[in-house]
Amino acid sequence: MQSENAEMYLVSMAMLEETGTPSPIPIPRLAEILEVQTVSANQMVRKLEEEGLVTYLPYKGVSFTEEGSQLVQDILRNRRLWEVFFVQKLGFSPAHADELACRMEHITEPEVAARLDEYLEHPTASPSGKHIPAADEPTARTSSIQLAALQPGAQAEVYALNVDSATAAFLLAEQLGPGVRISVEASSSSGSMLVAYKERKLALAAEIAAQILVSTPEGQPANAQ
Repeated sequence: MQSENAEMYLVSMAMLEETGTPSPIPIPRLAEILEVQTVSANQMVRKLEEEGLVTYLPYKGVSFTEEGSQLVQDILRNRRLWEVFFVQKLGFSPAHADELACRMEHITEPEVAARLDEYLEHPTASPSGKHIPAADEPTARTSSIQLAALQPGAQAEVYALNVDSATAAFLLAEQLGPGVRISVEASSSSGSMLVAYKERKLALAAEIAAQILVSTPEGQPANAQ
């Protein structure tokens, strides 16, 4: 079992990837997120590499091994299931729920996570709009781009909502969240977009479209017409 500190490094790497930082992740960037000295981050990365959880490329950065990817996926699953529980069942704010879930993610056994998932009826997104990995989800890291990069006619699947809690709540209430398949109906010169999904259509401001990450079907270019 990893220390809580080591797991926080893995979680921070995964969250950087979710917000669009390409792998390998530069160690100075990882140190900045964790608010530690670069030398400290470097030492922890080397330790994680010795344990087979990450791969370090000199002058480039750090990336997950398959084992590390599986471990961090389990941690994020635990964390985000607890976030849903604290918000939906106990009425905490998303920000407070995130703080509480951060403590719980390290001590949640697989059976507890499975029962929690069933109790919550298998949610796919946290209250903040982040993807909740399924128990049997492939461990390959998902490559994502901004929704704003797509052109009319392109199709994609929402991966994460990197928006504030109020905007995330609005989008989730509109049934637009991780796992939802969308198509771009139109876009304007200002960057605003009209997307279609689930027999619905929703207009998105440019700043919101830029904060929604999506994955496109294999082989389809982002600028499909």
